[in-house]
Amino acid sequence: MNIKTSHIEYQQTKSFSNLVVDYLNENEALKPFYKFEPNLDGIQAAIESRKHSNTNRKLLVDVFSKQYENYNASEKTKKNIELLLKENTFTICTAHQPNIFTGQLYFIYKIIHTIKLADDLNNKMSNNHFVPVYYMGS
Repeated sequence: MNIKTSHIEYQQTKSFSNLVVDYLNENEALKPFYKFEPNLDGIQAAIESRKHSNTNRKLLVDVFSKQYENYNASEKTKKNIELLLKENTFTICTAHQPNIFTGQLYFIYKIIHTIKLADDLNNKMSNNHFVPVYYMGS
């Protein structure tokens, strides 16, 4: 199946505040308010800063495994959970706080975008593993 896609700049959607658009455009005035830039170099810098953090990976895997024990998880999901045990695995997280203004499409878009970003990073930074994680903010 061949699906035609197109790209729209965030500001063209008129769905994001100027603050979000300025952040994504790396506006100089905002740089004092965040540590890592929203680009590949920023992601690499974030990885370097987290390589030496003391994360209880076994606990994380145990919790995810318990949450999925009553579901027929895909092999990819099971593999991603096991990858969390490795020191060179990092999560790409998104969450959603349900509200009446964003609707279901935004909810789905966030999940798909997180999966796509993890896949892109797995291809671009093959010495690391990236696992998409979604959690509900309710």
